[in-house]
Amino acid sequence: MRGAIRDFIEATTAYEVCATVDDGASAIEKATECRCDLILLHLRAPLSDSVETASLLRSKLPHVKVVGFSSFELGGPESSASAFDAVIAKQDGLSKLVETLKALMPEPPRTATNSLG
Repeated sequence: MRGAIRDFIEATTAYEVCATVDDGASAIEKATECRCDLILLHLRAPLSDSVETASLLRSKLPHVKVVGFSSFELGGPESSASAFDAVIAKQDGLSKLVETLKALMPEPPRTATNSLG
């Protein structure tokens, strides 16, 4: 699933996906290494782990936008706006995800490659 989301984001936007990882600790490590601007965090049960990861990301990288992507209903303090810039339900689809990403962080212009032979 991560690969399909990555491919869709790269095919429909000018964003460059710098990494995909399996867990919160790896997300924090890669986000720090890649110096990314935006993190898409899969929310899974137990939700408290995802919220804790988002909070740690926020404290280590305060400039980074953190978006939660979830397959279950969210509500209450665990989906607190202090942990995430946005939370998108998977059932809303990838188009809604890309729309939200673009709203949070305008796309840079696509780069062109010139070949001078």
